[in-house]
Amino acid sequence: MPFHCLRCGECCSAMGEVHALEGDPASGRCVVVNRYTGERTPVRVDPGRGGLLSGPPLPGACPLFRRDAAGLGICPVHGTWPRVCAEYACWRILVLAPNGGRAARVMGTRHIAVDDPALEPVLAPHRGFLAGIEEDAAWDAALSVILERAGYRVEE
Repeated sequence: MPFHCLRCGECCSAMGEVHALEGDPASGRCVVVNRYTGERTPVRVDPGRGGLLSGPPLPGACPLFRRDAAGLGICPVHGTWPRVCAEYACWRILVLAPNGGRAARVMGTRHIAVDDPALEPVLAPHRGFLAGIEEDAAWDAALSVILERAGYRVEE
């Protein structure tokens, strides 16, 4: 399954030290400058999203990142955003709790980033077993079985 953004804002909310802007995005166009690589990306504000830029940027976040009325993260220049943003995927396997909320993400090859502490007791008795699996595909399958038996939903 390809990466699907949940609009949580975790990635963008820490990009304030990475991205700087040249020009005024309220004008509809500006340049995003990556302070680390020097990459410069001309961007345009997406149709209907200019109003998002009326308030100040969120502290520590990418200077373009905003939250909509529902509190979901939104990028006003999503259509032309920098390559680092387009290539970012914060997980390769998403684990959803029985109530539908995010419980964990598998990042990289086998790092399980637990977001819901209720998942720890489910995983704890199986960590040794999982560590002994050599093949990545077999590890993914075993993790899925463990989680699904406990009522979690696994999305790859």
